[in-house]
Amino acid sequence: MAGKEEERVQIRASLKAQSCFNNYPKWKEKLRENCYTRVREDRSRLLWKLRFANNQPHKDLVKSSLEDIVSDEIQKFKHSYQSETFDNSKFSLTLDDAIWQYDGLHEAYQGDCEEMLLEMQRIFYEDLRMEETKEQVSNETWEDEEDEYLARAVYEHMNLNEKAGKEVWCPICKQGELKEDCHHIYCSPCGLRLNRDDEVNLEVLRNRLDEAHSDHLDQGCRLKPKFCVETRFDLTALYITCQGCSMFEVVM
Repeated sequence: MAGKEEERVQIRASLKAQSCFNNYPKWKEKLRENCYTRVREDRSRLLWKLRFANNQPHKDLVKSSLEDIVSDEIQKFKHSYQSETFDNSKFSLTLDDAIWQYDGLHEAYQGDCEEMLLEMQRIFYEDLRMEETKEQVSNETWEDEEDEYLARAVYEHMNLNEKAGKEVWCPICKQGELKEDCHHIYCSPCGLRLNRDDEVNLEVLRNRLDEAHSDHLDQGCRLKPKFCVETRFDLTALYITCQGCSMFEVVM
């Protein structure tokens, strides 16, 4: 019995001299690096768990999840070390199992565990704050763009009213000025041609275009609408369309 006990002590002393322990500072640094990387990679999954947490405090859930990451990374080191040992044929499988059962490894890890977990928590919450800041900036940028669009649309709307009684630009090509004769309202550059009668003239079209733009703005759509001429049921008409809000209405 004494001989077996002495042999076991010698095995432990031999194992402590192997690379896993001789290179412990490197091993510890690699473990830290892997754990910190995992915090960033698993942030989305952890946030999902927090959203669906019932009665468990978020702080405890975060700590538990980070401890799971550390345990998982230690297991990876264990399997990696055993695989290298087996490939090099330096130890038998029995000795490989023994080195990971040796209490010194867990004691060495335990000494730095709390510090590592605190740093992982700091990384998690710092990245979370940065993400929230980016999202806030993105929302503010979107709101600024929306305000700019609405201001421009209102300005165009005001200009349209100020120019009442003056020229009306073609809503399709936006290049030609609409003209009218006894039978048609037309645009020479693009060939737009709408029938005209006593109740439908250029003044009526101007008002209808004004109303169409206002209706589109009232829907809160930020996309710029388009106009087209289509013939349906033997009736040719000018339509306002928008892919953003699915608007499709007759203008005139």
